[in-house]
Amino acid sequence: MLGLHWHGSDTHAVQPTSSAAATVRAEPVAAVRIAAPAKVRTPSRVAGPARIAIPRLKVRFEVGNTLDDGPAWWPVTGRPGGGDTVAIAGHRTTHTHPFLDLDRLEPGNAIYLRWEGVTYRYVVSGRRILSNQQRHIGDARGHEVLILTTCTPKGSARQRLVVYAQPDGNVDRAPAS
Repeated sequence: MLGLHWHGSDTHAVQPTSSAAATVRAEPVAAVRIAAPAKVRTPSRVAGPARIAIPRLKVRFEVGNTLDDGPAWWPVTGRPGGGDTVAIAGHRTTHTHPFLDLDRLEPGNAIYLRWEGVTYRYVVSGRRILSNQQRHIGDARGHEVLILTTCTPKGSARQRLVVYAQPDGNVDRAPAS
């Protein structure tokens, strides 16, 4: 067996004590770089204010983390452009009532979300009224979908109005105003 000594980029063999001596030249092995894990985005680390704009309703609000201040991200849901369910809730008749007329949205209407300096366009695909006991509205679906939720009928928390919108693939580096 040979003993190897490294001198800079040069490698040479040390003669063993046995009679089967041989010289071996070995090449250094290239270092393998291991990539760091991808960063997980959470609502508490939003870079700049996220914004929602719904032209049909003349709605423009920042999206935050508490319903008392306006529309808010659902916990543990995705963010625009991430390929997951993106869910935002808003009040209809209390606080800033950002989703007062959410029931006026129709298939084909546009919704814009600005997230981390990029504006994403979604197109309304439908809406449903569900029980206020339904806890799986924002579950992952295996593809990106925007879900807006609010209480219904107006002035009651008995049910939830859910509006669904699909990304149309158009993104713009300009901020949503």
